[in-house]
Amino acid sequence: MTLHVWGSLPVWGILAVLLVRLWFVRTQSASVTWLTVCCAFVAVGLSINQPDVLGVLAGVTGVPNVADVVGRCLMVCGMFALAQSVEAAASSARLLRPSRITGCAAVLVTLVVLFSLIDAPRPTAQFMVVYGDQLPTALYSAVEMTYIAVVVARSALAVLASFRRGEQMGRMYWLFVVGAAAMVLLAAIAVAMDAAHVLGAADVVSALSFVYAPVFLTSMVLLALGAAGGVLPDAVREFREWRSARRRFRALEPELHRLESASGNQGLYFTVVWQRRQWRSRLHRLAVEIEDRAREAGLTAPSTEPDPSGAR
Repeated sequence: MTLHVWGSLPVWGILAVLLVRLWFVRTQSASVTWLTVCCAFVAVGLSINQPDVLGVLAGVTGVPNVADVVGRCLMVCGMFALAQSVEAAASSARLLRPSRITGCAAVLVTLVVLFSLIDAPRPTAQFMVVYGDQLPTALYSAVEMTYIAVVVARSALAVLASFRRGEQMGRMYWLFVVGAAAMVLLAAIAVAMDAAHVLGAADVVSALSFVYAPVFLTSMVLLALGAAGGVLPDAVREFREWRSARRRFRALEPELHRLESASGNQGLYFTVVWQRRQWRSRLHRLAVEIEDRAREAGLTAPSTEPDPSGAR
């Protein structure tokens, strides 16, 4: 496997967990949603520029190295989503600021324009190695890495500010801060390699390449664990709430049947076709109708509160 595929493995793992949880729960907080988007874009972005995929995309589009620009654009979008995920986990988050969306869009347009200026007639999974001696290629890589470094560093500063204010940010976010520092270092190494390649300094490129791999893997692992470590507790909490709701449905629906028979009245609960994502609304409706039917029948309503013991 290539270096980028190795770096994508922790991201693929987190994405798999989030998608399985979403399949069951069907609802989630903003921080979990943004993390899911981030993982999807980054995982695909790191994995797409592989020989087999490269050949398929080149044949479909007629552009020999389109996989490279697609992968970089996905990385830019993924890191934008990562910043949103981290800030959504903070109480003071302001998401989807127009200036940030404009900045991300400008970077994507710049990458496409610079890619179109590169003379790259042969498809290759080592795009920067083969075509990195051209100035447009160096600028193409530098724009991507600089944007990623800025976005990640900004999120890390937001985390540090939250820590200073005493907000309840999970301690796993310290891994994110260290990972962000590693990503900024990685961007500096990448830009230096781009400049050295254009200038023909092969020895410098070789030396920096030796450092690039461990810094890249370190940054990806720490960013993934740091961001997920702060957000996954939200996902776990939501999954537990959904599982508790399922137990309460099984316990309370027979009670509603009994109370409807005793009162002689029927509500809407059993006539509605509930979608899975409506489990919170469904639970609220069930509790309301139990109380109404019990009052009409002159009976005591059973408790609709969750069992604190968590018993099944």
